[in-house]
Amino acid sequence: MDLRKDRRVQYTKKILREALFILLHENELSEITITELCKTADVNRNTFYRHYNIPLDILLEIEDDVFEKLSAVLRKSTNMDDVILLSCQLLESDKQMSKIVFTKADGSGILSRILRSVRSNFPVENQIELTAEAKPFAEMAYQFGEKGSIAVIKNWIENDFSIPAESIAQMISYLVNKLNKI
Repeated sequence: MDLRKDRRVQYTKKILREALFILLHENELSEITITELCKTADVNRNTFYRHYNIPLDILLEIEDDVFEKLSAVLRKSTNMDDVILLSCQLLESDKQMSKIVFTKADGSGILSRILRSVRSNFPVENQIELTAEAKPFAEMAYQFGEKGSIAVIKNWIENDFSIPAESIAQMISYLVNKLNKI
């Protein structure tokens, strides 16, 4: 019985997500009503409220799912270039989700969370020896690399993945590696 209930919950959440995706193509999140979302998903309001309070909750749940998937990539990899490549491939594998999260919801928060995890797994201090004078510069270079990587990924997604994931990953890896050598 629990498995069947879990399947129903999964199905309901899936159709609510799909309905949100459809509506986000035409409207901003703030313009989407629960009534409109329920009508598009063909569920009643009580069903919606059983899982969420507002449409934003669906988007936050999607962001958490993306974060978990990207974190799993990070846990599998021991090499920074592999992390970048696998992350780009993951984003490219679900284009619709990536577009919604990174264009409608400003997914830079997810990328920042991931990059903080990357930083803790690949500390700059372990890659190069830093003098006291170089530490502030290294911190600024890291911030530059982080924000630049986010901008490249968002631009790539906004331009409909016009460049293969492998090429984007190579570009980001090249820039990050150059920054690490400064």
